[in-house]
Amino acid sequence: MEIGSKILTGAAATVILALVGHVATGETFISGLEQQARTELAARGLDAATVSFGHAPLSRDAILDGELADASKLEALEVVMAIPGVSSASWKGEKAKESAESGDSSTAALTAADQEKIARCQSDVDQIVKVRKINFRSGSAYVSLESRQILDQLAKVLQACEGLSITVEGHTDDNGDSDVNRVMSQERADRIKAGLVERGIAETLITATGYGSERPRAKGSDAAADAQNRRIEFRIGGAGDPAQNDAEAQQRG
Repeated sequence: MEIGSKILTGAAATVILALVGHVATGETFISGLEQQARTELAARGLDAATVSFGHAPLSRDAILDGELADASKLEALEVVMAIPGVSSASWKGEKAKESAESGDSSTAALTAADQEKIARCQSDVDQIVKVRKINFRSGSAYVSLESRQILDQLAKVLQACEGLSITVEGHTDDNGDSDVNRVMSQERADRIKAGLVERGIAETLITATGYGSERPRAKGSDAAADAQNRRIEFRIGGAGDPAQNDAEAQQRG
C-alpha cells in the first residue's frame, strides 16, 4: 500500500506540474498577443486605442477601447485581427468580429501545444533579430554577408517550428516615393524568404509582405530613425493562418 500511495502521489504531482506549465504557457502566449497588438496599433498611429485579452480565463478575444473616429476604429479592428492567434476583436460594448479561424468549422482552434510552440518559436526568432538585426542600405535590397549569417541562425531555429506559418515583413524609411518604397520593401521581404527557402524552410509556410513606410518603428526622418525603420520583421503563427491573403492584398494595393 505504501508503494501504491507513493505512485499515486507522484502521478498527482506530475499532473499538477503539467497544469501549472499549461497555465504559464497560455499566459505567456496571451501576454504576447497583447504586446503585439499594442505595437501594431502604435505603428499605425492608433495608440489612442487600448487592447486587452481575458486572463481569467485565458482568451484570444481582443477587446479594444478608447476615443477614436469610426474610420479609425474600423482600421484598429483590422490591425488586431491580422495578428496570428487572435480569434476575434471588438470595441468594448460592441459585437465581436471573428477571424476566419473562428468562423470556419474546418479549422481547429489553437491548442495549448500550438500556443506553446508559437510562443517559443517567436521568442527564439526575436532573440536573434534583437541581437543581430537584418539591415539594408537605403534604396537597396542586397542581402549582405552579415545578413546571410543571420539567416543561417534563423533557419536553424525555424527548423524546430515545422508546421507553423512564418510571415516575413519588409519595412522601409519614409524617404522618397511611397509606391517605390512599397516595391522595395516587397523585394527585401522576397529576398529574405528566398534565403530561408534555400536553407531548408518550406516555401509553402512562408509569406513575404512589403509594407513600405506605412509602419514605422521610430518617428522622425533623421539617420537614426531611418536605420530603425529599414528592417525585416518575422511573425510566427499557427498552420493555416490567413497570412497569404493579406500578403496578396498588400501586393495588389
